Amino acid sequence: MLKRLRDSEFSDRAEDIRGATLHGYNNEKIGTIDDIVYDTDTQTARYAIVDTGGLLTTGRFLLPSDYLRQSENDPDAFRTDLTKNQIEDLPEFDEHILGSDQRFRDYEGRYRSKLQTYNSSLPSSRHPRVTRFENRLRSTFPTTGSATTANIAGVTTPLAVFGVYRDRDKLEAAVERLKNDGFNSEDISVVFPDQARTQRFAVEHSTKAPEGASVGGGTGLVAGGVLGWLAGIGTLAIPGIGPLLAAGPIVAALAGAGFGGAVGGLAGGLIGLGMPELEAKRYEKEIQEGRMLVSVRCSDPRYLPSARSILESTGAADIFQAGERLAA
Repeated sequence: MLKRLRDSEFSDRAEDIRGATLHGYNNEKIGTIDDIVYDTDTQTARYAIVDTGGLLTTGRFLLPSDYLRQSENDPDAFRTDLTKNQIEDLPEFDEHILGSDQRFRDYEGRYRSKLQTYNSSLPSSRHPRVTRFENRLRSTFPTTGSATTANIAGVTTPLAVFGVYRDRDKLEAAVERLKNDGFNSEDISVVFPDQARTQRFAVEHSTKAPEGASVGGGTGLVAGGVLGWLAGIGTLAIPGIGPLLAAGPIVAALAGAGFGGAVGGLAGGLIGLGMPELEAKRYEKEIQEGRMLVSVRCSDPRYLPSARSILESTGAADIFQAGERLAA
């Protein structure tokens, strides 16, 4: 279901992108982002409603959120490769069409057909401000769909990208890139096989040493607080692997996996994040041999290429995307 943001109780001005200026080709001012059309099933921004009017005129047009680019001159503004004339040549937006799925589909068909004639290229990754805005939407409104899972050949699995690093600096660069590109800290997991090395990482990224109560019976897992950007950090003691430090969703996955089942320990936690058993055991061996793991859970399939590109460009090895090698 599509809905205007102004029709929802959303009051987080820090992450709200409404009111931002939109510039076009050659830095031409097109107008301002008046509102957002978002999908209530996935809490994703589908369109920005752009007001191109002046003091005495009004004109409201849709611009797909995927077309929003970073403004070089103003960090609080957006830009697009389109011109003002091109946007105003698109079918004008009438808010009443959102009341009928059929009317909006008819309008969107005409709109997309016209938009495609401009041959405008899409940005290589989603704008970080748009991603942060969507993350705030998801924390404000519960999703009614299942955007964090994909159903391939009848098998449902969380959407995620995994990679291993030998070099701590490259792993840190990946985390910084993910942060700067707008990924949610609560969707990023890291696992370090060397406690001294991981404590140094935590201090440098404004986290604090693990503290709190044990989680799980005899697992040795400790939930840690975080002052910095990482969502959580905890100590692990896994038989056959040794002391580890972990942050992100994998901490909860490990707490649920236990160590007594057929597939427990680190492999069990990776399976809980959506990795097939064969790959999970291979990654467990990589960490046992001293390598470091990063995983990125994606709330929307559109974010997978960006996450994978960041891991590739920062030197990750053995990159695996959940769902790409699922058995039929």
